[in-house]
Amino acid sequence: MIFELKQKKDKFLDKAYKDSMKELNDFYGINWTRNTPKIFVVNSREDKAFLKGDMGNGSAGWIVGWTPTTDTVFVMNRLKIKTETSHKKGYTKEQYKYLIKHELSHLFFKILIKGGFRPVWLWEGVAIYTSEQDKFKKRLEEFKQFLSFYDSHMSEDGKTSVYYESGFFVEMLVEKFGKEKFLNFLKSLQKVKNRKEFDKLFFKTYKFKLNYKEINKFYKN
Repeated sequence: MIFELKQKKDKFLDKAYKDSMKELNDFYGINWTRNTPKIFVVNSREDKAFLKGDMGNGSAGWIVGWTPTTDTVFVMNRLKIKTETSHKKGYTKEQYKYLIKHELSHLFFKILIKGGFRPVWLWEGVAIYTSEQDKFKKRLEEFKQFLSFYDSHMSEDGKTSVYYESGFFVEMLVEKFGKEKFLNFLKSLQKVKNRKEFDKLFFKTYKFKLNYKEINKFYKN
């Protein structure tokens, strides 16, 4: 299949991109100003399926953005999300702005961990927290789902996903223990190879275990 590319001139997208890069540089402590990421806008589920075909997730209807490399973002066209994905309500401009920031955040995350072990809940949780997408959700009373998503985005029955709780957990870590500790934890993942090593490093860093009883004790205090 052959694609024809052209540069997209859009003031809204340009501003969303520039604002996101500035804020993410500040959060991650990275000065990414050269060879900055490129964003490609995808217009159909067929194009999405082709572009993601070698990544094992094909044309999954819920996917609206992804980052196949360390400097490339693909996002569905905002005006096509309602018809070309399972998000039948579509995205407002504000939601789309945060989607762009979410995907860009994944690229910064990749820079910090350099191929180290990354649980899906942490991968998505950091992107959700840094893009402020939790503002569209009801606040949690307690955590009870996200630890099921070390290596998947959705439950087998499709009723729960990594996206609801993980951002709130990252928020808790940053606000209760500080951003510096959190970023140092992410950098330490460069040498982590599996879940056992990850859980050990987490306990060493935060002095509590990754189970809902201990997590909710910190969350509610």
